[in-house]
Amino acid sequence: MNQDNQQRLQDGARILVLTSSSTGNNVFCTPAISLLRRRFPHNRIDVAALSKLSAEVFENNPDVGQVHVVKHARALDKLAPGYDSILALNVNALKKMKGAKATMLTVGPLSENLHHAEQLLQFVAGLAGVEVLESDRRYVVSGKPFVGKLALDPASLAADSLLVNIHLGCGRTLLHGWKFFYRSRANDKKMWPIQSYVELGKQLIAANPRIRIVLTGTANEAYLARQFCRLVPGSINLAGKTTVPQLTALMKSLSLFIAHDCGVLHIAAASAVPIVALFGPTNEVLTGPYPLRPQHRLLKKPSMTDITPAEASAAAIELMTAFPRTLTQAS
Repeated sequence: MNQDNQQRLQDGARILVLTSSSTGNNVFCTPAISLLRRRFPHNRIDVAALSKLSAEVFENNPDVGQVHVVKHARALDKLAPGYDSILALNVNALKKMKGAKATMLTVGPLSENLHHAEQLLQFVAGLAGVEVLESDRRYVVSGKPFVGKLALDPASLAADSLLVNIHLGCGRTLLHGWKFFYRSRANDKKMWPIQSYVELGKQLIAANPRIRIVLTGTANEAYLARQFCRLVPGSINLAGKTTVPQLTALMKSLSLFIAHDCGVLHIAAASAVPIVALFGPTNEVLTGPYPLRPQHRLLKKPSMTDITPAEASAAAIELMTAFPRTLTQAS
């Protein structure tokens, strides 16, 4: 794989941005891509993602032309002749593209002291020869309304309902489903135990009966949602039923979003929804909500099991009081 980090991007250049197979990492790329579009409004800017699911992040993105899914070096090399510059914005993507002959402008190792998205933004700003503006510090993820059975039926929800979205899964449950959760759950440092989420749901509803819990996750995480729904009746189960654009649209109807460090946390951060983010030993500076806003609360402990449902519930009620959004107001 050839690398050339001395090259500057030029007006008129055809640019391909190599991203990753991770939803969250691809969300981190969107401010940098938006800066590229600001600097080069007439350039062709396309994206290559490493999986179909992670490519959904760029669906209907106004800054992106075509979105390719590439799963190996040969596929990237086949695309390369159509572009003047290829920007590789993910180190793990480079590992998966090992053997590629295409010359790339590659981001270096990330610092632990600055947000992932900010580092990509500054890297691309240097290549484009432009300063980062405060308005560049935002995610760009487009929404797509729910249709048919996926809709949250207004007739079944009071106008003053308070929808609280809890996202239960993580990247490893996405890949391995129940096999991971039951055999290796103690090895995942990002996840909060399902029992804690259940207790949190009960406490929230006890504090305010207008609250309805909305559960999201992939199809491989649906077993978590079913377990939750058995113990917290009345919850709305959307696990395995949403795309990234639909999740983005869902955020507009929510009073609150709660999750541990995961891709959907960053989709939520692209919206105005108040967020309670749960972090154990993973680095909240590197992968917390970006940019950090007043309606964001980070609960950080050495271990995920050190975070109690009472702490999460108190943070949730505090945010919902300070930043009220009923179903009607949020929409």
